[in-house]
Amino acid sequence: MVDFPNSSEEISSAWLSRVLGRAVSVLGVEQIGVNEGFTGGGLFRVTLNDGSVVAKLSPEDAKLRAMFARGNAREVQFYQMSAGQDLPVPDCPFGAYDPDTGASALVIEDMGNLRAVSFLAGCDTADIAAVVDTLAAVHGAFWEREAISDVPALALLDEFDFAQMWAAYPTVVAGLLPGVVLPDWFVALGDALAADARGIFTRNIAGPQTIVHRDAQLDNVLFGKGAVLLDWQFMGRGKGVHDLAFFLISSVQPNVRRACEDAMIVRYHAALGVAGYSLNDCRADYVFGAVWRLFITAMATTQLDNATPHKQAWRRADLERLIAFCEDHKVGAEMLQSLTDG
Repeated sequence: MVDFPNSSEEISSAWLSRVLGRAVSVLGVEQIGVNEGFTGGGLFRVTLNDGSVVAKLSPEDAKLRAMFARGNAREVQFYQMSAGQDLPVPDCPFGAYDPDTGASALVIEDMGNLRAVSFLAGCDTADIAAVVDTLAAVHGAFWEREAISDVPALALLDEFDFAQMWAAYPTVVAGLLPGVVLPDWFVALGDALAADARGIFTRNIAGPQTIVHRDAQLDNVLFGKGAVLLDWQFMGRGKGVHDLAFFLISSVQPNVRRACEDAMIVRYHAALGVAGYSLNDCRADYVFGAVWRLFITAMATTQLDNATPHKQAWRRADLERLIAFCEDHKVGAEMLQSLTDG
């Protein structure tokens, strides 16, 4: 029997004492991040007699819990894999997943003293550099390791049918983001991906493998002396530099990205510190990160909760930044075809 709470009311002194391995008393439980996340899970700051921790529980909504059941399992797996390593991720003294219900629970260190940056405002170059170093540290730690061989590379394609999502995407965008007109070339890019999503992704993750976050954006980053990367539900195996592209697309204003982009790729490659992966390969792989961003954008737009004005502004900024990146790097249906032919 899996022993963890399914709601904040069930977070007890006895349970936390057991999983933390020390006697603690729960003095209060407060939900944090209300209406900020898209996946419906709950974050709770638990004040203890000797400090505080954060409990992350899976969605109470049965549909959302089922949708993200495998993501819940992946996040637990990531923290188990990273235990004992000096990585820029939260300490996680407890994590568990119930395969019968899809429910999960994590107890992670409270990082409320760290600084968040608004996704809508976007990241400046100093904070971008901190995220680059964090991504390189995580990717370098798992680079071509035997321990990641059983981590699926394309599980998200099994969980979210891109062709089905893309068929609905233009209509959803029209209702969600009035005034947004999708460029014809952008629609053609999505059409080309929908026609062969598994083949395209399979061909373009070939090469050196590591653990990738696949949702590296500002809502999942906190800043202190460096950057800490949170929320590993979309974790998988693939090319690390795709995470870098994902972050620079989603979390940086296009004019800022353009000014620092190549310098950040060079910084990432140097910090990665691995053999057999050239800077030219890194630059070439970087651009395909936009296709992963398109996949997640379509999924988040058509499948997740976008009801509030803040979330709609988030979706608008995300789409505008993705379109700008694709224009800058000529990411279109022709590029996908050239990758297939190559």
